[in-house]
Amino acid sequence: MKNNWQTKKLGEVCEIKPPKKEARDRLNDDDLVSFVPMEDLGILTKDFVAIKERSLKEVSESYTYFSDNDVLLAKITPCFENGKIGIARNLKNGIGFGSSEYIVFRSRGEVIPDYLYYYLARDQFRQDGKKVMTGAVGHKRVPKDFIESQEIPYPKSIPEQQRIVAILDEAFAAIATAKENAEKNLQNARELFESYLQSVFANPGDGWEEKKLGELCELIMGQSPDGNTYNTDGIGIPLITMSSLHDSG
Repeated sequence: MKNNWQTKKLGEVCEIKPPKKEARDRLNDDDLVSFVPMEDLGILTKDFVAIKERSLKEVSESYTYFSDNDVLLAKITPCFENGKIGIARNLKNGIGFGSSEYIVFRSRGEVIPDYLYYYLARDQFRQDGKKVMTGAVGHKRVPKDFIESQEIPYPKSIPEQQRIVAILDEAFAAIATAKENAEKNLQNARELFESYLQSVFANPGDGWEEKKLGELCELIMGQSPDGNTYNTDGIGIPLITMSSLHDSG
């Protein structure tokens, strides 16, 4: 490794699960804070938007505490494997609470939050964590000792970390734009297909004739058959048989 880089464990460069006492020391019970349930934490979304608010007394007992610039990571299956992670920013009064299934990372100053986010967002990190998850099926979690012992390589220089983050931000923005364009093109293709399909049947040509479906199809059964009769081998009688469609050309 280059001399201007070093490697430390996450437990050394981050405070994991900061104490709730910080919030109680800063705010009164009736003061508002941001509230981020699991469904509001995006998948690989660096800067999520905290839109819900609660009073401190409503959330301080049962939920996980975090503050601006902390990194949130879901620790329970399937949210961990899906990549639910983000950086808390622009919180109400600088403080937030959320799911008890969050792991909260607070940099001790050697690593900036954005660099930490990209390290935790790696697919390899999720794959390694998945292998050591513990608990009952459907409620497996990444153990704390796995998180704390993971080694993170990083430049000693904060400006260098910022430079790396800027490159990654640009790359992921380009990916997001490409994905958005692809989805838009797919939607346009669907709309074009539906439009063409509608025009075909709405504007019959010369030599066409129009009949009711009951005249063209024989309905064999009026209700769904027993599930045991379904097959893909062509055995039995289909629900609908075409009886009188002819090629007029």
